[in-house]
Amino acid sequence: MKISDLLKLSTDNLKRRKGRTILTVLGVIIGTCSIIMMMSIGEAINKSNEDMINNMGDLTQITVYNYSGNPDQEPITDDVIAQFQAMEDVKIATPLYQSEYLNSIVVKGGNSGRYEWSGWVGNNIVGMYREAIAEYGYELIDGRYPEKNDKEFTVLAGEYAGYEFINPKRQWPHNRVDAYPDENGVIADPFVDVTKDKLVMQATSYEEDGKTVEKNIKVVGTVKEDWNKGYETYGGFIMDMEDLIELEEEYIKANKIRVNNKGKGREYSTAVVKVTDVKKVEGVIAAIEDMGYNTSSPTNWLDDLEQQSRTIQLILGGLGSIAMLVAAISIANTMTMAIYERRKEIGIMKVLGCEVKHIRAMFLTESAGIGFFGGIVGLVICYGLSFLLNYLATYVLGGGYMVDGVMQKTYISIIPLWLAVLGVGFSTLVGVISGYIPANKAVKISALTAIKNE
Repeated sequence: MKISDLLKLSTDNLKRRKGRTILTVLGVIIGTCSIIMMMSIGEAINKSNEDMINNMGDLTQITVYNYSGNPDQEPITDDVIAQFQAMEDVKIATPLYQSEYLNSIVVKGGNSGRYEWSGWVGNNIVGMYREAIAEYGYELIDGRYPEKNDKEFTVLAGEYAGYEFINPKRQWPHNRVDAYPDENGVIADPFVDVTKDKLVMQATSYEEDGKTVEKNIKVVGTVKEDWNKGYETYGGFIMDMEDLIELEEEYIKANKIRVNNKGKGREYSTAVVKVTDVKKVEGVIAAIEDMGYNTSSPTNWLDDLEQQSRTIQLILGGLGSIAMLVAAISIANTMTMAIYERRKEIGIMKVLGCEVKHIRAMFLTESAGIGFFGGIVGLVICYGLSFLLNYLATYVLGGGYMVDGVMQKTYISIIPLWLAVLGVGFSTLVGVISGYIPANKAVKISALTAIKNE
């Protein structure tokens, strides 16, 4: 029997009992919708978790802290950073240096007047190894990263650093320009263009006889605001740590400040280790913690969230499978009834010499057809429901949010290609399995008995 003949015969048989076939297909549609929609909700939860992890920062970065509760623990020094760097799978390791001695401001010089940067160095000027700046993950808006051959103090500025400058001759709030649009949607230009104007970094003392130390700086690039990195990406500055320390040491020497480093060399409160691959992060974290240091990384949440997502999907998929089980019983019942009604037809087919495998294939094709057609219709309905849910969540319930003028959707349901294929394939497989026992009963019917009874 040709495949085309088999398909035509099976289709004609299903059409003969349209009412029963439609009800059976309806059960498959409900079962398919249940499984796909339940798992699509799980996929949306997965995406939400992934977005949350990504918003936490670079998954390949580990922050190391200079405290452990152990008084004998070696502090983070350049030697310790070198040990981090020497670890397998570590791409770059650097301190994040913020001076505890400098009361520093950045000043715009030139003939257009003096404007003072309102940030304080302790929080808003960050130093790191020059070679690590480009690897740390700051996203450039324009310009370049500081380079090894730069001879002057070269820095990166935060996206809105120009708006942090104030006019000391004016009273608040007229002494500064906001980085936010006014009622007409217009954002005013800042007092200072950090990439073009002459800037001076001054280390000043509050003491009457204190001395000021200053260095000309050159902004070679601006970075995109990223609060996961720190405030410096908004209105601060990032620079070579050695330049920052040079300014600090000159200031300490000029003002005769006593520094007690206990002979251990330079100590850092925080270091950052960037790993070559996110899969290697766990091993590097273990190695650093074995050295006695505390760490944090976005990947600390990753395993828990993935396990939570798998559990949710398993539960939701199980709930959907209950409806598919009911559909499977309905298919089995339909095929069993069809066999009893078509005993004479089966008998005649056997008398005419039709092979047993072809009779079995006919009934399996019919049951598979019910599963496949129900799966396709169910999938189409699921796409419609998914679109409706996401639309309501984004535009009606107010779950959407704007990024760079573009509305970002809130996803309640996501149906990836693999889930669509799995849903239709599973419904077809359920149809085949449900029709297998009735099909075996059909081939066991005696031809003479079937004709005689009819």
